[in-house]
Amino acid sequence: MFNRVARRSAVVLGIVTLGLVSGCAGEDLARSNYQRTTITAEPGSSPGEVPTGEITDPAVAASALRTVDPCGLLTEDTLGDVGSTTEDPYASDWGECRASNIKDAGGKTVGISLNLGDSLVTTDNATGGIEGLPLIEDPLDEETCFVTAVTSRGPAAGIATQVTYPGGNACNAGYTVLQKVIQAVRADPPQYEQRAGTALAVDPCASVEESAVSKVLGDGALRSPSGLHACRYQGDSRGPSVSVRMRLGYPPDNKEGTPVDLGRGVKATQQASDSGNSSCKVEWQHLGVSDDEGEIISVSYDDYSDAADVKKSCEGALAMAKGVVPKLPST
Repeated sequence: MFNRVARRSAVVLGIVTLGLVSGCAGEDLARSNYQRTTITAEPGSSPGEVPTGEITDPAVAASALRTVDPCGLLTEDTLGDVGSTTEDPYASDWGECRASNIKDAGGKTVGISLNLGDSLVTTDNATGGIEGLPLIEDPLDEETCFVTAVTSRGPAAGIATQVTYPGGNACNAGYTVLQKVIQAVRADPPQYEQRAGTALAVDPCASVEESAVSKVLGDGALRSPSGLHACRYQGDSRGPSVSVRMRLGYPPDNKEGTPVDLGRGVKATQQASDSGNSSCKVEWQHLGVSDDEGEIISVSYDDYSDAADVKKSCEGALAMAKGVVPKLPST
């Protein structure tokens, strides 16, 4: 799992992808008088009043959020108090969506990313509440802010907005959008289309047969979610780990790896790497979605120890991948 420093570094690149611009040639907006954007609530308006106790709301449980379409949540109703846009939001992965080129009442540009399964959450950093959930605000700089509603304390997880707002209050905008997102999630959230056999609703931390986990990592391996559709399996804290991820993407290129048989008629591609560590990935298409896109399952074995061995890594990745296949819905 990435720490907060790594997240901040990654965001700098992510901001560029939002395609935000703070101004353009022509009239100087900074010198013009415009109506201020309406913001319905102040973030952190209840400092010290952090909701305590277990979070038991089924609407924000990982099992419920996995099938929710985040782009369907970034609607005019949700974004309206911040600004408006003529561009459709676009998905970056299951559970993640971005709305860019939002214009506030003064002409400033706002970019908002929504992550329904943020795992980079430190619950001790909560400073207030939002819709009955603990609230975390993490300003990156004067223009960018993460605003997160904690949806689970163990494992730590949340619904997060990342807002870039040059010349505006990014944390305030993030709070406003997040508040309406939570309300929509509790009401009648938009759902992904669920094709027969889809892996969309599969819990990645319960997606490997126990016999395979024990064989590769030993008994009692820990499981750490990485968002809604990925999980890291770890045995000894200093030993190897295995990550299982489910996503939409292009089918694996068999020319870049070695074909392997996972049983039950499933063919996959295995690819090893020993640059800096000993790792091996087994990847396959579980379900076709279109001519050039499908549901992709990947199992990656990583070993950073001095005893790391590429052959052992590939054996581990293959054994774990074979343990995933029986857990997936039939296509």
